[in-house]
Amino acid sequence: MMDAIKTKKVISSVILFLLPIAFLFSQSKDAQKLLESNIEGVVILMAVGENNTIVGEGTGFMVERGVIATSYQLVSKAVNVTGKNSKGKEVKIEGILAVDKNSNIALLSVKGKAPAFTIGSSEELEPGKKVFAIGSTESEAIVVSEGEVKGVFNLAAGRKVVQTSLDVPIYFSGAPLLGENGQVLGILIFFDRRVRITVPANILNTIQKQTLIKWKDWQPEDYLETSEGSLFAGKVASLLDEPGSAELFLENARQTRPNDIEVHSLLASAYDAMRNFEMAISSYKKIIELDKSRDNAYYGLGMTYVKMRRFNDALPMLEKAVELNPDYMNAYLYIGNAHQDLKNFAKAADAYEKFLESQPEDSWETYYNLAVCRTELEQFDEAIAAFQEAFKEKPQDQRIIYDLAQAYEKAKQYDKAEEFYLKISELTPEDPVRAYRAVLMMYDKAKMTDKSIEIAKKISEMDSNNYESFYNLGFMYQNAKRYNEAIEAYKKAIELNPGYEYSYSSIGYIYYNLGNYRRSLEYYKKLVEFIPDNPDYWYIIGVDYMQLKDFNSALEPLKKAVELRPDHAYALFNLGVTYLNLHDNLSAREVHKKLQAVDPGLAKKLEQHLR
Repeated sequence: MMDAIKTKKVISSVILFLLPIAFLFSQSKDAQKLLESNIEGVVILMAVGENNTIVGEGTGFMVERGVIATSYQLVSKAVNVTGKNSKGKEVKIEGILAVDKNSNIALLSVKGKAPAFTIGSSEELEPGKKVFAIGSTESEAIVVSEGEVKGVFNLAAGRKVVQTSLDVPIYFSGAPLLGENGQVLGILIFFDRRVRITVPANILNTIQKQTLIKWKDWQPEDYLETSEGSLFAGKVASLLDEPGSAELFLENARQTRPNDIEVHSLLASAYDAMRNFEMAISSYKKIIELDKSRDNAYYGLGMTYVKMRRFNDALPMLEKAVELNPDYMNAYLYIGNAHQDLKNFAKAADAYEKFLESQPEDSWETYYNLAVCRTELEQFDEAIAAFQEAFKEKPQDQRIIYDLAQAYEKAKQYDKAEEFYLKISELTPEDPVRAYRAVLMMYDKAKMTDKSIEIAKKISEMDSNNYESFYNLGFMYQNAKRYNEAIEAYKKAIELNPGYEYSYSSIGYIYYNLGNYRRSLEYYKKLVEFIPDNPDYWYIIGVDYMQLKDFNSALEPLKKAVELRPDHAYALFNLGVTYLNLHDNLSAREVHKKLQAVDPGLAKKLEQHLR
């Protein structure tokens, strides 16, 4: 910022279009009026360190004649500080009058008669309040920015900090925060470009000025490496959810405060947020080492293990947390999660129920997990009750509805199961058949053939162009031994999909069981026309011929079955029987030898017929 010190780069062949400051910092009439009224009390500061290097650039403002306030961090490393006013004239900064490291504020002595700001009441700082800041820019202009208070936070006993919506550069560090009446309500503090906060101005009334320390007598230090500065910065970074910065600041604080539980607690949270779980574990263990009664440390350690899916390690920590503090209800939730993942379903269910005793809001997921555990324990009535609680909160959740239907099914409450399965079809109008298929599977598994047929017919009506619908209808008729109706359904499936092999095999199988071997042959012969490498189909063709006493015709299909699958024991056995019926005892003996290696029991049965 100061031409005498800064080295500027020359960039050739590049044209830079610079917007006027007014465009970069949008100003209302109120803001412009405040700037005009107070600009003379603002000073542009530059701190110079060893070897004439710039160690800080920012803003200060007059709080009384000859005294300006600014950020201590801005000047802490300086061997000299220079200033400029709004007119570009030098303001002589003589030295340091006072420092409050806990608040990152310094009072500097200046030469000059610039007017001082009036310090207002920080109690006015409430969320939504309009505020203004007057500070410097990189180009050494003094500008105003307008925003509002976003939040007021208690950082420690009797100490508050304020977050605003002001979008200002780091050169505003040390700038005054003003109310609409122009009174100072706070001081802007930047710890780094991302971590910024406002310290309430009432702290200025508590700082006692000391004997002036001139720059030649000042002992520079890095504020962020001091015990107070690193902790303050770490707290603010944690508050603003900037875990990366918090980690850096707090690691400095740990060097000077190795046994400070607050530092280790904040570090653990920062490590956890950065997913540096091993370091988080180390910090939580240090807290426990320092104070074994810290329930929140056990809880934090347990939660870190949960995130790492180290559930066996998590459980003792979470259980210790609730032992120390039975009201630590959230711990029960994660105890349940850990036990559930370890398949300790009874313990998981107990933990979930304990958590639910606290009547938490948005509890549907816990009820759902409880229900899953009760289902695993085959406690279906309890599972249904828990699923119902989840369903009350999430009546459109298909997963809950489906699992509730499953619980009813396992409890053999088939009507209720059907009711909830079919709720899914109401929620999925684009595919209502899927829910009906689940009902069909339920009734088929329960061997409730009449209900199975009823649902299968419904599906075939709803999905009349789908061959699977008619195949399933045929299968249900077949299970009920209503063979003629089954055959008609299978034929409809073939009409819709002539290449679906199981429709043919099912009709062939029905005709075989009915003793109509010629019709059975008709369908199995169609099958081997387009699926010639299935040994079972050739085998059944052979057996059909055997049943018709046509052993000459049976021979080749059975040989084909054995060729395709040499270990097909029944094909070998029936091939041997066919040879015997054709009076070819020699070939039958050859088959017998092969069968002995495949199925000695069938081979012995065949041997009884050999001559």
